Amino acid sequence: MISVGQRYTKYGLSPSFGRKLKDEEKPDYEKTMNDAFDYLGINNRALIIHGSAFPDKKNSKSQSISKEYSLATLNGKNPFIGSPYMAKEFTDFVKMNGFNSIQLGPNGRLNKRDNSPYHASVFAQNELFLDYDSLKTDEYANILSDKDFKSVKVFKEKPAQNYDMTNFNEAQFVSKTITHIAYKNFKKKLANGDIKAEKLNTEFSEYKNKNDYWLEKDSVFRLFSDIYGTDNFEKWENPLDKNLISRMNKGDKAAQIRYEQVKTRPNAEQKIDEYKFIQFLTEKQEQDDKLIRSETGMKYIGDLLVGFSYADEWANPDAFLKDWRVGAPDGGENGGPQLWGIAVLNPNKLFNEDGSLGVSGQLLKNKIERTIDGVENVRVDNAMGLVDPYVYKNSAVRKDGTISPKDRDFLANTDLDPNHNYPRIMHDILIPTLKEHGINPHDVVWENLGNQSDTFKKVFYDGKYNDKDGEKTFKDEKFKGVTYSKGIKMEYNNDYTYSFMATHDNEPSVQLLDQNWIYSNEGWNPLYLAGYLVPPYNNEQTEKSAEFCRKIEKDKNARLDAKYAELFRGTPNVQVSFSDFFGINKTYNVAGQENKENWKLRLPNNYEDNYHKSIETGEGHAMNMPELLSLAVNSKAGLAIMRKEKTEDEAKSEILDLQKRLNHWNNVLKEPEN
Repeated sequence: MISVGQRYTKYGLSPSFGRKLKDEEKPDYEKTMNDAFDYLGINNRALIIHGSAFPDKKNSKSQSISKEYSLATLNGKNPFIGSPYMAKEFTDFVKMNGFNSIQLGPNGRLNKRDNSPYHASVFAQNELFLDYDSLKTDEYANILSDKDFKSVKVFKEKPAQNYDMTNFNEAQFVSKTITHIAYKNFKKKLANGDIKAEKLNTEFSEYKNKNDYWLEKDSVFRLFSDIYGTDNFEKWENPLDKNLISRMNKGDKAAQIRYEQVKTRPNAEQKIDEYKFIQFLTEKQEQDDKLIRSETGMKYIGDLLVGFSYADEWANPDAFLKDWRVGAPDGGENGGPQLWGIAVLNPNKLFNEDGSLGVSGQLLKNKIERTIDGVENVRVDNAMGLVDPYVYKNSAVRKDGTISPKDRDFLANTDLDPNHNYPRIMHDILIPTLKEHGINPHDVVWENLGNQSDTFKKVFYDGKYNDKDGEKTFKDEKFKGVTYSKGIKMEYNNDYTYSFMATHDNEPSVQLLDQNWIYSNEGWNPLYLAGYLVPPYNNEQTEKSAEFCRKIEKDKNARLDAKYAELFRGTPNVQVSFSDFFGINKTYNVAGQENKENWKLRLPNNYEDNYHKSIETGEGHAMNMPELLSLAVNSKAGLAIMRKEKTEDEAKSEILDLQKRLNHWNNVLKEPEN
């Protein structure tokens, strides 16, 4: 086996340098990473990075104006925000390092003045993600040109040392400018009988017909949102406008007249059509990108957010309980609950008496299918919210953000769901819908963190719920959740399907090194880590294990690497946050807090250079995959020997070639750049 010293040369006396892989080396490097993960039994390896945090194109060029600012013209993507579409260079780099999936955030359209993707629309998609280069092609009727690009000036703050930041306001401005140009060009080409534009228009018409169940009302909602300057319809001054759809559903003539009046205002028809067209372009690109990914093997994991946006709630008022919202039992103001402000689906309208889906159930199914449509797998955000949500009465919230215990509880403890319909959602709506679309529910990322109710435990872990016909049990639909590996010992961890050190909701793992709790935590204990990762199965290995123990006890960076290697030993599926992988010491989202920096962290376009520089210097602590996987592979083989599952010769011969290759690539990454 490779010695500990060889694997951890960056902590020893040997000088280290970093270089990027040559094109001809990349296939062998990727194969080695995949072979290592396969040996470790890790099926799904996901990098967690939301679409907005994707980098700009590598060839993005700008003119330096000062130390802080640069000037450029549009180069094919929105320069102020990332995009998961047409991001082949980046996904190839991720895939080369052994990841076979990327976990995105919700890809819905953002609310006005709210950057959180978890408040975004369920149905309308984020037009800020459009790849403008695609709109210059024949497939998109060449509705943009180089001249159009040059007309948009990009005045931008320069990135920090190893990260960039999304500027949502500027991103919105660029998007509105360039998509308006694209729409005008499309209409002009269509009027002139352009064949490619006519073909695109046929696709546009099909899209409108297919999505009319949400698109029409959503388009009108945008008109009202512009009138009032906010998506929060509760703040709209006119009570009729707040409750327009509900009153229309009841046959209210005044509501119907008002709806038509807003639609026929000057320029309203054009605004609606333009909005629908931009939504069409966004979905078309999402599907194009999915087709490209199917050829590369890289999968996207979509985020099935627990809530609905203001637009979704306004357009579907009969599907929700009045005055009730979803939150979490703790972590809020003054030690109280978190008040998320998310509408609660009406339990009594989830299912009809004949067992078919009611308006609430159908809306939920549509939401699930909409999320699945552009991805290969899903993460279920707050899985408990689809079984037994923690709910509170919105009108009872005090001015200081607190609320009496009598006005909040798990849904099962209230009288809001007398027929116990909510516990049926998972097995009667969610899982069947996943299976209909070819997704194995056991591959899903079930986010089950936080305070769990007894009802949730029964449904999620035991596959049971009670209905009018008695208790139902689903033997193949019992699930394990996810876990933070940062605070536990992973050696005997068999209770989870996905593990991770950090997510989009907490600090990068390097910041844990400055938190005192880890130095008294058993999961960070050098004796445990050394025994698990360098098993002392004979005298020679005992000395190596002791040497490794001394190293990680003295060097906190080496101890973090040990925890990363431990992550690759614990569960069949792992996730790694982009800040951890690229060594960015900045938090993407401070969960539960209103923070002006939330959701802004982003990779710069020179992410690959920064990654290799971090491998060379140790600054930022990027993850050296050959080094970490080598340690994990040795751990598995060593434990097999120690537990007498295999002889020493059998275990060593099994990994000999793999370890040679891992060591080779570890050395290559530290070679000086020519």
